[in-house]
Amino acid sequence: MSRLLPVCDFNRSFVRWGVDTRLKQPKTVSHPPPFTLNYFRMRAECLAEVTDRQTGQTALYVLSASCKTEQVNVERDIWTQPNADFCMVAGPDRCLNLKRWDRTNKGVMLHPPSLGPQPERQLMNPADSFTFYARDIRRVDGRLMTEVDDIAAVTASDLPMVSRTRIEAKHYSLLLEYPVVNANFSPREKYYQLDTGPVILPDLHAPAADVLATFHLAYVAHARPGWAEFLVSQPTPLTPEISVHHYSHPVRVECHNEMFAVVPG
Repeated sequence: MSRLLPVCDFNRSFVRWGVDTRLKQPKTVSHPPPFTLNYFRMRAECLAEVTDRQTGQTALYVLSASCKTEQVNVERDIWTQPNADFCMVAGPDRCLNLKRWDRTNKGVMLHPPSLGPQPERQLMNPADSFTFYARDIRRVDGRLMTEVDDIAAVTASDLPMVSRTRIEAKHYSLLLEYPVVNANFSPREKYYQLDTGPVILPDLHAPAADVLATFHLAYVAHARPGWAEFLVSQPTPLTPEISVHHYSHPVRVECHNEMFAVVPG
């Protein structure tokens, strides 16, 4: 009998927050907000469960989908200039905001400018800027697939798939869970290989309590249960003076990968 386990329903799982300028002013924007109340929903792209080896405590971190920096509730000129990609790694009580412009160290100022330039990696307490903050994770049944023929057959179908990668780091156990957006397979040569993302990968040598600050965006590939290769985004030089955020740093890890077919509801 096929083994069923709960997996994330990524199409119905979200990071949410709200800003009410009558209660507090946000510390993450580059222009005066053209509203007094705004709520935002971003779809979950990856889950990262970190279990501290010393305490046994587990913390869940959620990578949001990326968006472009924007003005809300305006008649025109929605896209801020210069524009940035924005996503969030949402933890239980802190979050990491990631902004990537056309080059690193762009120097775009926060509003008001007395707050200084916008950080590319902004670690913050959501309560300092938001009046509402939540991670809503829904689960559905997933059928664990252990045979290449089964994985290939599901890849050829229209069923959603989810993968999990468990990594035993120095101070913690890391369980990544992410939708299989892209995958290769061959029923003739009997292989599969996913190439999917973005996911998040932390510093595998960091203490569990400091993991949030070390997450970087990455893509993941694996074709066997026992290893995975990540391509990590990092500042990448174009010239001696200019660098950009680019997926350029390969990392290979020993791990345990699992593949799931989402069971139709």
